[in-house]
Amino acid sequence: MRKISFLFLTSILSHAVTLGQVKNRGFEITGIISGYADRTVIYLDNLSGSLNVHMDSTLIIRNGFRFAGSISEDAMHVMLKIASANDYKFFWLENAPITLKAAKGNLSEAVITGSKTQDEDNQLDAAIKATGREMEQDTLFIRTHPNSVISASILSIYCSAWGKKLTTDLYMDLSEKNRYSAYGLKILEYIRLNRNLKTGDKYADFEQPDAEGKMTRLSGIHAKAILLEFWGSWSGPSREANRELVKIYSEFKDRGFEIFGVAADDHMEDWLKAIHRDSLTWKNVTDLRGDRNRAVLIYGVSHFPANFLIDRSGIIVAMDLGAEALRGKLEEMLK
Repeated sequence: MRKISFLFLTSILSHAVTLGQVKNRGFEITGIISGYADRTVIYLDNLSGSLNVHMDSTLIIRNGFRFAGSISEDAMHVMLKIASANDYKFFWLENAPITLKAAKGNLSEAVITGSKTQDEDNQLDAAIKATGREMEQDTLFIRTHPNSVISASILSIYCSAWGKKLTTDLYMDLSEKNRYSAYGLKILEYIRLNRNLKTGDKYADFEQPDAEGKMTRLSGIHAKAILLEFWGSWSGPSREANRELVKIYSEFKDRGFEIFGVAADDHMEDWLKAIHRDSLTWKNVTDLRGDRNRAVLIYGVSHFPANFLIDRSGIIVAMDLGAEALRGKLEEMLK
């Protein structure tokens, strides 16, 4: 075996230490924001997980503020927020000196310099505004920027809306690092779980806890017609749809109709309150993973509410039915 010289090893170790120092030098955000009173609190939130997490907070003094710290990722999606004024700015944070300039009420329009990832995001936004074709520009960006964390982030957000085939193609275009990043693993989970179901297909079974904590399967619901309803306590349209569903359930439940609700919630208390306030007497389940609910991924749901009407033989006969269309279908199926 060839021997490694002491000088060569020293050189490698020195280079590694230098790289580590560069990577861990941290970030410093220096901000100027006019119009806010001294001692107004401004927050820095991490948006990379399923829930917003406060990373830090500081005070605005004489129109200025400063954050300092470090992140383990190359770039992290964050939000600067003044909660008392509902004034906020999304941007990509890096371990680098970053400056921000904004005015009260227009934090979303802040000019940010120092983050190369944010520069990429700005270029993408400009292309979308210039063409008006968001999906086209997003997919083009992913194909031409396989190493960018923005590419993995975009695909993780839109995979259900874009469908399994396109998502798989774009996922394979990503760099290996991106494919195994936190965003990449979310995309991979969708690809693995999604069944690409459509009208005429057999339903896909799954099991989740109900409001009492009992594991309940879709296949355990026996009826002539089952509406698999995806909703969320946080979704205004879902809550509106619940009003009509309560009426429809009352009209048809004695004729062999059942509803199986799946909530894209991540807070048990909010979910249970919504069930009670909306008078939902049918079976409801959730795995408390928000819109990453496993059933949501299996069925490829990208909007809420969404539904699948299943007949007595387990075939999906219709999708995304409004109240009147559902009534008509049930009259036809439950003669």
